[in-house]
Amino acid sequence: MKINSLVLTGALVFGGVALHTAVADNPVGHELRRPNAEPESFDVKNNHARMHRAVLQARKTVGTFITALQHPSPGQQDFEVKKAFRQGNEIEHLWLSDVRLVGNRFQGRIDNAPTKIHGLKEGDPVSVNPDEISDWVFIDNGKLVGGYTIRAHYDELSPEQKKQFDQVADFRIEKR
Repeated sequence: MKINSLVLTGALVFGGVALHTAVADNPVGHELRRPNAEPESFDVKNNHARMHRAVLQARKTVGTFITALQHPSPGQQDFEVKKAFRQGNEIEHLWLSDVRLVGNRFQGRIDNAPTKIHGLKEGDPVSVNPDEISDWVFIDNGKLVGGYTIRAHYDELSPEQKKQFDQVADFRIEKR
């Protein structure tokens, strides 16, 4: 599974499933999409406090990501980190794929075409300090690990929307 990302008016798409927030300019919104997948859509509330907590949790637990990245177990794959890019008043959170740790910084490639930040393009190499990430994620035998901003959006879904999401996603989000 290749995870791609893109900010689209506060929409979150992960595993081919779109979660649209109620606010059009959601600075923590993002999209993750399987290649050639048509997303299902679900409306969720935009909860900045919940997203802020998700970012803090990602930073607090980044050691788990680093350990798995450096010594992946069988079944662990799709290691990505999310970085906020700023340009003027615009903020766009983008996932970086092909992540590796070089010294004390993550290096990766922008995993999609930015929509708000000019001068960046899909595939551009980027580095980020672990204390500057806005999220991290990997898949462990089909289970989402990390992905705190993804979980924050998922938690806003109704039970029926979660059921639909779970049916089309190619990973599972376990209850915490």
